[in-house]
Amino acid sequence: MIDSHISDQVFKDALEVALKGQGLKIADRKRVIAYAVNEPIEKRNTMLDNAEQVAREHQATKKASKKVRSEFEEQAALVHWFRKTYPDVWIYANRNGGTRTPREKIDQIREGVLAGVADLFAPGFMLYIEMKRTKGGVTSEAQIAFREHVKQFGYSWILAEGFEDAKEKILIFINGDKNKT
Repeated sequence: MIDSHISDQVFKDALEVALKGQGLKIADRKRVIAYAVNEPIEKRNTMLDNAEQVAREHQATKKASKKVRSEFEEQAALVHWFRKTYPDVWIYANRNGGTRTPREKIDQIREGVLAGVADLFAPGFMLYIEMKRTKGGVTSEAQIAFREHVKQFGYSWILAEGFEDAKEKILIFINGDKNKT
């Protein structure tokens, strides 16, 4: 237990020793300590008593912040935002991605599925949206060919690297600067 009169430095030193014993790297210990010194005395006591839990929570937070959302998660976030922002304008997904058996691939090609078609379409804006993850997404040759094909018929096409990028590009497009798409 820490007395209220013990200095911040004594607390920092004690927490440093406790976190070091849990295997946290120096930079991570410094981050936790910088956060911890701003906590009330009661919480500081808990942090010292439960250094193992504090270390686990820090590692989990750090790991979660590094995770790149999948293209599906980015696209779902965009569709949710779009439908709330433009409730009278349809937006729908083209389900030409994913894994399939060889038989399913043949059947879908026969019924008209086409490689490269953009992930989303907003017909009211004549806008195709190709979604990618914020990191690691690659545009295929078929997607580039699709872009060139639809643009020659007056449609717009944007490539978005994640929800925030898509949202920004859609707002630019809708607010009149269609040359950037």
